[in-house]
Amino acid sequence: MLSACGGESPSTPGGSKADGASYSSNFDGPPVVVVGMDGLEWSVMKPLLDAGKLPNFNKLIQRGMAGGLTTFQPTFSPVVWTSIATGMPREKHGILYFSEMQNGRALQNGLPYTSNSRKTPAVWNILSDQGRDVLAVGWWVSWPAEEVNGRIMSSYAAQAQGKVFWKAGVWEEPLPQMTWPDELMMEVFPHLEAGAPDGPVRAEYEEFFNRIPGEVPDGAEARMDPWHFPRGRDAFFRVSYHADRTHLEIFKEQLELRASNLNMVYFGLPDVAGHFWWRYREPGAYQYPIPTEHVGHFQKYIDQSYIAMDGFLAEIVEKAPSDARIMVVSDHGMHAGNFNNPNNPQSGLHEDAPPGVLIVAGPGIRAEGLKPTVEWRYQVMVPMPGGRMQQQPRILQAPESIGGVYDITPTLLDWLGISTAQDMAGRSLRDLMDSDWLSSNPLRTVPTHSEGFRAATPPLEPRPGLNEVFKQGVMEQLGYADSAAAVEGLDQARKD
Repeated sequence: MLSACGGESPSTPGGSKADGASYSSNFDGPPVVVVGMDGLEWSVMKPLLDAGKLPNFNKLIQRGMAGGLTTFQPTFSPVVWTSIATGMPREKHGILYFSEMQNGRALQNGLPYTSNSRKTPAVWNILSDQGRDVLAVGWWVSWPAEEVNGRIMSSYAAQAQGKVFWKAGVWEEPLPQMTWPDELMMEVFPHLEAGAPDGPVRAEYEEFFNRIPGEVPDGAEARMDPWHFPRGRDAFFRVSYHADRTHLEIFKEQLELRASNLNMVYFGLPDVAGHFWWRYREPGAYQYPIPTEHVGHFQKYIDQSYIAMDGFLAEIVEKAPSDARIMVVSDHGMHAGNFNNPNNPQSGLHEDAPPGVLIVAGPGIRAEGLKPTVEWRYQVMVPMPGGRMQQQPRILQAPESIGGVYDITPTLLDWLGISTAQDMAGRSLRDLMDSDWLSSNPLRTVPTHSEGFRAATPPLEPRPGLNEVFKQGVMEQLGYADSAAAVEGLDQARKD
């Protein structure tokens, strides 16, 4: 099986391309570590910081800076994370939704977007072209793994990735192009095996989140189980934790073998936790009864997810070079929603684009800590009956903004000595940097980094049947099955 995964020669600690040539870098400045954590919400995070329950986030904030991160609608993960990785709006990068859209409508049997469908280069493409090296693990819409100067462990659809990893028979016929170079699969395979749902990570999950009481019924009795609904959420949530832990182990090992100029990893657990468990965190907000025993069991699951991420962060910082710049970035926040539908999997929402989280620390970054809390006032597009969208005002409390999702890639390019592109929607966040860095690193720009980038092509499917895994894992179990109408309504409202 392993021979079917690999290329001609084994990978070395220094890294190698498929042709056996070692990858290298022409940059000797501080490396950068980007930790993507989907759905981090300040109203959850700030009380945990104040209570001392997120010590590793706090250490990073105290030696750097933290604040809100503005985002945009629609806040669907593949769309926003691609904008984070390109600096481009969805109209330019072409990843419009979870799966294919045409003329503003989701195709009924459309495939999930894949990396070949992206119209503009991602930061890993730009850096590779400029002689920098990269490491990326688990980023949304990164399968098939692209040829880079470095290493990629790709993701077909990040929040369903676990079900793709451990679907029966996957390893009998290995997924193609999951890694670049091909032989990297040999190195990551033990972590995939260890992360399986019945593997050693299971005990770690149950230490954090506990086991639902009672045995799992089957057949007709399953629907009569009073824990039937949350048990279904827990089954998917477990897989999300296993997938994130697997990505963490792969990322740590590759960092230790050799840190690249840019090192990126994605975790989805806080987002899944917010969607599934908000009704138990804030039961009084909902217009239907929630069993007291369910509240008692699940009320702390969101907090525990953040505490788990704090532990992940500690493990990454330990493996990262001591001079690395660290960036923690979240694509959006989260809050209670779907107040009157007890059967909707989602009781935490982010469609109105609440601010995400941005934390930065390291050489040249000003140590100003957490920005003060301010009122965020803005107009949001809210879905109405009949599929129309309507503007409504929203006010929330969160730390003041220190940037936006479009600013991440220009900032990373600037940190790594590459010109930013004038056609990107964002800017380099140079106001985060101290005067010494600014005087030594004048801003350079070019019209575009997209010239000569390969043409986009329709999405691919890694193996027959995996599109169904995606539909069940993300669109149905996470509650996005009906979200296409909101995208279409939002696009129409913008046109109107």
